[in-house]
Amino acid sequence: MSNSIQAHLKTEVSATFIINALLNGGIAWALLHGKSMLTLRGEEGIAVDLVITAFLLCLLLSWITIALQRRKLSSGQFPDVPAGRFNGLRQIIRYLPDRAFGAALCIGLAGTLIYAAPTIALLGLFGIEQLSVTHYLIFKTLWTGLIAALTCPLAVLFPAFKSTATATPAPLAGETGN
Repeated sequence: MSNSIQAHLKTEVSATFIINALLNGGIAWALLHGKSMLTLRGEEGIAVDLVITAFLLCLLLSWITIALQRRKLSSGQFPDVPAGRFNGLRQIIRYLPDRAFGAALCIGLAGTLIYAAPTIALLGLFGIEQLSVTHYLIFKTLWTGLIAALTCPLAVLFPAFKSTATATPAPLAGETGN
């Protein structure tokens, strides 16, 4: 097994996609299997579900992943991250709180804005005001897997970048190093 950061991220992202797609699809089926149609708006609508799902998924995924990756980092099982790699994620992580839950909370809030808001807007823009439960289950299964896969690298790399960022912050673009 390769110990490169690319192989590590590929494994983590793939597992995260599969686990979260199946888990969230299963939860959605358990909650919705007795209904026939869902509306976009309303108290029990698709929009509310997407907002809650995006927040909780990003929060829990990040909190758990950060804790697991910190253990790997402290035990020497985390691959080295070459200098200059993942600078965009490094800069985002630089501004997150040091504690796992604080960072996960920020990622959860950002995930809600980045994933749920545009999805709801696009559904409305395309005139999708209701979906059958079957279509929504397929959509939500794929959507949650995708969100998990997109959020995963940030949470995986958090411990590697934050441990060095607290000692000597990485310079922002345009700044000179120490």
